[in-house]
Amino acid sequence: MQLQNYAEDYEEAGIGMVVITYDSPDLQEEFVNTGNLTYQFISDIDATTMNALGILNEQYSPGDPAYGIPHPGVFVIDLNNEIVGKIFIESFRERVDGEGTLNYALQMLETESE
Repeated sequence: MQLQNYAEDYEEAGIGMVVITYDSPDLQEEFVNTGNLTYQFISDIDATTMNALGILNEQYSPGDPAYGIPHPGVFVIDLNNEIVGKIFIESFRERVDGEGTLNYALQMLETESE
């Protein structure tokens, strides 16, 4: 929900936000509605995306209720759909904050355009 505090700043900078979680669409909808969140959510229940991106937390195995939790982080993707930056943290208890992420994205996109 902390990202919502910066949603307008991201929009003004021309940067979109998409969150991918292992939660079901129903749980995501409840979370989005409760927090009045305006950015997009994608559900990755079977961890296909988390595996493909190499960010799946290997601490949990299939069948474990926490299976599918990724390492928290952010990818910065340019207009050519290329990953131009990423920040990830080992612990799921820590998060990358919205302001730091926005500044990092702006820096990576600026570097990419030079």
